[in-house]
Amino acid sequence: MLYEKRGLQYPFGLEWSPPEAVPHEVSDGVFWLRMPLPFQLDHINLWLLRDGEHWVIVDTGLYGDACEQAWEQVFSSLMRPEQVSRILVTHHHPDHMGLASWLQEKCACQVHISRPEFDFYYHLRTRDLDAYAVRAGQSMREAGVDEKTSLGYIRAFGKVNKAKTLSADDCEFLGDGAELEIGGRHWRAVSGSGHSPYHLCWYCKELKLFIGGDQALPRISSNVSVFVDSPDSNPLKSWLASCEKLQREIAPDTLVLPAHQEPFVGIGTRMQHLIDGHAKQLDGLRKSLQEPKTALQACDKMFRVKLDDVDRLLAMGETQSHINYLQALGEVKDTLGEDGMRRYKLVTV
Repeated sequence: MLYEKRGLQYPFGLEWSPPEAVPHEVSDGVFWLRMPLPFQLDHINLWLLRDGEHWVIVDTGLYGDACEQAWEQVFSSLMRPEQVSRILVTHHHPDHMGLASWLQEKCACQVHISRPEFDFYYHLRTRDLDAYAVRAGQSMREAGVDEKTSLGYIRAFGKVNKAKTLSADDCEFLGDGAELEIGGRHWRAVSGSGHSPYHLCWYCKELKLFIGGDQALPRISSNVSVFVDSPDSNPLKSWLASCEKLQREIAPDTLVLPAHQEPFVGIGTRMQHLIDGHAKQLDGLRKSLQEPKTALQACDKMFRVKLDDVDRLLAMGETQSHINYLQALGEVKDTLGEDGMRRYKLVTV
């Protein structure tokens, strides 16, 4: 039975997935590997590509015992570590890249990633945390966050896990349009940005498969945030352009292999869902900013559900990305008050 929802088709079923650490073949030589995450979003999908006697891994899972043990299970069943010839990392986020150094050492192969993603990963792992805390504290004060909450955010997001940090020598850097032959078939890198600096997806026209990472999720909208390290950036503009790019470049009958939830068909429809969703958020923000608001106040209007501290920080980053988008269009201006808080207001004509 073919499941369908909101114009998307789910060939393997809606809300079905293979057991954790048990690879499931979705196409000739392409396997779906689900691994656990200790968050509300409790899983990540990794992808294994057979390449003759070798294997290519796409994304690695989160650093920690749970995913390491899952990999050991895979290495005792489907493949051996020495058979892995490449590790492809879509982007630097810890659920995708957290075990890259562990796998790179275990499999004795290089990690393939875009240079901007590696550079940001390396920056996050080697930055001066004291200097980061100062910048983050200032940013939080301007956003309207109280000092106690701000310190909690800084502690949570300033942590660096104990994994070995990859060096550039451990990597091969690839960009948009790069091609790899895997299993006798051509896979092309398709870049996107907004969720991360230079996310690489992988497209095989012959198999009608698209490994979408976090660029193409069926029912979740990936976080598009402004962060302390780049306060004047415009990631939403990049994200919307990336959605339009995928509508143009990926055939509509392609099976999308996402990093979360289930494989689906209908990428053009899904990208339009995302574009329309952000347009609705922008309209709501325009109405909200008819009166001056801090980023925190605007966030609480945009996200009217109760959020834990981590999700609220991500929501603030997403709110700021929408504010920056409107500022770049000249629709919103900001002022820094004597109380140290920055307030945003819609420009009236």
